[in-house]
Amino acid sequence: MDHILVLSSGIGFIILVGIVMLLLRINDASSLSNRAKRTVHLLAILLLAIVCIVIFDWYSDEYIKNGVLR
Repeated sequence: MDHILVLSSGIGFIILVGIVMLLLRINDASSLSNRAKRTVHLLAILLLAIVCIVIFDWYSDEYIKNGVLR
């Protein structure tokens, strides 16, 4: 597996988390109802979880495909 790709996607994930946290902070300061704020928080956490699962699934597929386990 290409180590530069792993490092760059890791940095990309950290940047994505930072953007999501910034948007959640803006959401907290908004005049939305508490229920809407909680819904936005839930959707943000679900988005991060899905992205994390996709990244690890892709990494494991590449790891197995390259035959490192042999």
